[in-house]
Amino acid sequence: MTPASLLLSVDELALGYPGIALFDDWSHDFAPGLTWVRGENGCGKSTLLKLIGGALAPERGSLRCATIDAQRDPLAYRREVYWCGPDGIAFDHLRPNEFFGFIAGLYPRFDVAVAEHWVQRLGLAPFFARRISELSTGTHRKVAVVAALAAGTSVVILDEPLSGLDQASLDALRAHLASAAAARERIWIVASHEPLGEAAIAGMTLDLPRRG
Repeated sequence: MTPASLLLSVDELALGYPGIALFDDWSHDFAPGLTWVRGENGCGKSTLLKLIGGALAPERGSLRCATIDAQRDPLAYRREVYWCGPDGIAFDHLRPNEFFGFIAGLYPRFDVAVAEHWVQRLGLAPFFARRISELSTGTHRKVAVVAALAAGTSVVILDEPLSGLDQASLDALRAHLASAAAARERIWIVASHEPLGEAAIAGMTLDLPRRG
């Protein structure tokens, strides 16, 4: 997909829990570049990102990445949209390199060179002999972020990617997000309580309303 043809469309999305309507006929078009999703705790940021990423099914509404409809062809949609959530990696019995190999098998455009670059940039190499479940929260987070950056998808969704990172890693990731926002070669959707720095200036913001 080229940037000119790439658009992530969310139409009339609805989801709620007993007594709580999080989203009702919510629509938005995400264009290439970076969109910073902001809002108070409890407004539904993480839920929205899960919905867009295909990790959670809406009650109604549609999701489309370019010509791919998520409901009609969920596998093709998931291959174009990578969601990196704030919780632990489900396959944490794997070692980092094994996890990257697993992700490469799911995403045809996974870029090994990109993964190797970020492994070095974030200082992950010394932890390759250990299972992900044995890693600290920050190191665990780095593994998840590297997979997202290397997946090669048209859409990258990052929920709290800066949480728990050391300063050098924070600086590196903020710089990368700023470059991605300015380049507009793919769609980046980021929710973060941590400031994004230059990425916030180069990108766009989407403010979710307060609930209740």
